[in-house]
Amino acid sequence: MRKGSITVYLALVTGLLLSLVMTVIEGVRMHTVRTQTECVMDMAMDSALAEYHRELLSQYDLFFIDMSYGNETPSYGNTEEHIRNYMNMNFRPFEVFRIPVGKDLTGLNAQQVEILQASVATDASGTVLKRQAVDYMKNRWGMGYLSQAAVNAQILRGSGLLDSDVEEQRAETEREVKDAIARRQEEEDEEWEGRDVELPSDVVNEARGEGILALAAKAPGSLSGTRIPVDGLLSHRDRLIEGTGLPEGKEEPSGVAAACIFRKYMMEKCGFYGKEKEDCGFSYQVEYILEGKENDLDNLRNVANRILLIREAANVSYLFGNSAKREEAGETALLLTAILGLPELAEAVEALILFAWAYAESVKDLRILFDGKKVPLIKDDGSWNTPYRHLLTFRGHLSEYGEESEGLSYENYLEAFLYLQSEELTTKRLMDVMETDIRMTPGNGGFRIDGCMDAMTAEACVSSGYGYQYRIKRSYRYE
Repeated sequence: MRKGSITVYLALVTGLLLSLVMTVIEGVRMHTVRTQTECVMDMAMDSALAEYHRELLSQYDLFFIDMSYGNETPSYGNTEEHIRNYMNMNFRPFEVFRIPVGKDLTGLNAQQVEILQASVATDASGTVLKRQAVDYMKNRWGMGYLSQAAVNAQILRGSGLLDSDVEEQRAETEREVKDAIARRQEEEDEEWEGRDVELPSDVVNEARGEGILALAAKAPGSLSGTRIPVDGLLSHRDRLIEGTGLPEGKEEPSGVAAACIFRKYMMEKCGFYGKEKEDCGFSYQVEYILEGKENDLDNLRNVANRILLIREAANVSYLFGNSAKREEAGETALLLTAILGLPELAEAVEALILFAWAYAESVKDLRILFDGKKVPLIKDDGSWNTPYRHLLTFRGHLSEYGEESEGLSYENYLEAFLYLQSEELTTKRLMDVMETDIRMTPGNGGFRIDGCMDAMTAEACVSSGYGYQYRIKRSYRYE
């Protein structure tokens, strides 16, 4: 048996060396905790963004996290828990994948994750969503051709056709004529020839009562009658999930170019009459954005009537300025007023005939638009499609028209109306359309657009089994 010995010097040195080694080990552990926490936080944030909503991307090319994750109620807490779980999976992969390991030298655990800032789609009246949509369109198409909607809108506004009082003028003229005829009937006996006289405007007014869709659509029975209750849609909800607005470094898209790009996005992603979108809620989605009714027919009818009023104003202006066509109407007016014994009404009856003629032409204009063709904003002799001889039978000649390569199409009118409408209202109704479409897909029956987030700043509190705590903050977003 050998005896061992140690010197006092070696004992002192050994103590110092052990202290140094332990200090180095502890320093390495602290650095590893910090580095591992940063890496795991980055991976967890990336993983959270990777859970973007697939249907929103597929249908609308937008990247958003649905904070409901397919459930009924979206909340920040759901996303916080997802991030925390991703962190713990990466802190302890051996528990998930059953990897044989030795000693866990860090013992890290994400105790809490808190989202400090978040950009929600509906923030600032939908500015967050609009920013993504505009960026998508810029990246895809650029900005070269996107000002036409503004041009068309300014043409309509500048022409004065949007504010025309043609219907009031027609109604006032008709009252004047009818009142005069009624007074004459009271004065005359039952054999008076004028008792059975029917004005051309009376025949056209019968058609007015049928409704514009029954006249303008080739197959009114095939029009969509889909009805979707709007009470549960975003624009009708009182309480929305709120975020902190656009992420830092992102500016609100503004100006004419951005407005046109956003409208073009809606026209590309939403369906409308003649270009309906498949597997959607509303069939006439752009019409819903403009009118906000819960029934497809009501939305289409209201848009058609808006176009009809514009066309009437334009056609009345043309007719009253065309001496040849006024002469045709004037001859009939003189004949009718002679029979009535009311020659003083010749000018008023002529005006009524011109109003009726303009309406007949306007209905045909709408049929042309519904057929996917174009109609000049202001007509000339070459583009006028309703001859005077067809006035009383115009309903049987609605599909008889020439081909025009110039003018506005139905789609152009929709774009112009969108441009003229309040952007806040337009954006809200667009999000209504998105909600109805997404809710029709499997697993998304409770989808809410105000539960969708595209940027966030999160802070995690991480603890170590060796007594350390570390707080880390990260900001991530979709570019």
